[in-house]
Formats: sequence, structure tokens, C-alpha cells
Amino acid sequence: MLDSLIITITFITVIPIPARLIPEWTPASLRYFPVMLPVTGVIFALLWLSSWRVLSLLPAMSPILRGFIMMLLTLALTGGLHLDGLMDTCDAIFSHRDRDTRLRILSDTHAGSFAVMGCVIVLMAKTLLFSELLTLSADPVTVAIIPALSRLGMGLLITNLPFAKTGGLAVILGSSRKRRDNLAFTVIFLALTLVGGLAVTVAFTLWLAVHVVICVKLFGGITGDLLGAFVESSEVIMLIGTVVVSCT
Repeated sequence: MLDSLIITITFITVIPIPARLIPEWTPASLRYFPVMLPVTGVIFALLWLSSWRVLSLLPAMSPILRGFIMMLLTLALTGGLHLDGLMDTCDAIFSHRDRDTRLRILSDTHAGSFAVMGCVIVLMAKTLLFSELLTLSADPVTVAIIPALSRLGMGLLITNLPFAKTGGLAVILGSSRKRRDNLAFTVIFLALTLVGGLAVTVAFTLWLAVHVVICVKLFGGITGDLLGAFVESSEVIMLIGTVVVSCT
């Protein structure tokens, strides 16, 4: 479990870990990778919470600027890993091509116009939503739970959906997945619901269902890029849900 946790931290965050402590990627060391995704998400939650509290102490600063800084911090924590997946997914989905072509587009290293538009929309949305929530003095714990839920979604997707390709990152990371891990996901989900509130978890659940349909219908399963796309898009959806609740 410790090996899986270290691999997860080094893969989806920019948190530095000494090279001598990083285990080799093997089926054994990756056994608990899906379960460690929401655990690592809790680390993101703590970092989001700390950043949020610091920015809340700067009311004289422009709300848009505070929202922009918060967006940059969340992006920096992942090194843009998930944003890359979102961009590839946008190009693939809006190409309106057949499944095999969409899968080839996911593997293409070039960014098309839809990738650029998707990237700009998500970054602008996060900036404005963070700005609005800071202005509304939203519950910081509710906001902080969002990255933990998005990584929980990654774990659920990689554990339960078929792989869209015979190779690729998702296959490697999910090589030792077990359906019984869903029990751990259920416990983590209930714990996050109790801490973060019902509204954000409802938004998460609805978007998870939508993303499952997208993955299965358009791609035949999950890929690494689709996992990244879920993280970025679900965080925007959950932020929108939090704004709606905070305004009522």
C-alpha cells in the first residue's frame, strides 16, 4: 500500500519525493493505485484549504486576481497533467469521427482548436468560480473537498470501466485493479459527503454518470486522457454546484 501511495503521489502531484524511495512500477506496487487516488486527493484538499485560507485573508485584493491565483495554484499542484488529458479529449470528442479515429486523436501529441478552446474555458471557469466563491465567503472545507472527490472519480473509473485500448497509461495503472476496492471507495465517498456536504457530492455523482456514458459510448472504455478530462471537468461542475448553493 505504501508503494502504491508513493507512486500515486509522484504521478499525479508535483510533490517531490527522493528517487531512492520511489518503487518500480510493477503489478504488486500498483495494486492499490486506484484506492490511493482519493487518498492523494485528500492531500490536494489540504493544500487547497491552506491556499484558500491565505487568499481569504487578502480582502483588499481584487476578487478576480484572487480567483486567478487560486486557479494557478491548483494547476501548479498537478503540473498540468490532467489539463493535457482534457485537451486531447476535447479534440477527440468534437472531431465527430468514428471510435477508432477518436482513440487515435487521444494519442496525438498535437493540440487542435478544440483542445485550445477547452483549455481556455476550463481555466477561465475556474478563475471566475474561485473568485465568486471567495467573494461569497463560501465554506472553505466544501471547496477543499472537490479535488478529493475528483480523484475518487478517477479511482472508480479505472476500477470499473473496460480499457478502451490494449495498451496505454490506464492499462498500466489499472493492471492490478480489483472490484472489491469499490467497498473502500464507498467508505471514502460517504466520509467526504459528511465532511463536504450533500450539494457538492450530488454534482460529483451526476457528472461521474455523464462521464461514464461518454467513455463507454464514444470510446469504448477508459484511457489515461479520459481520466484527466474527468478531473478537470468534474472540478468545474462541482465548483458551479458550490456557487449555486452559496448563492441560495
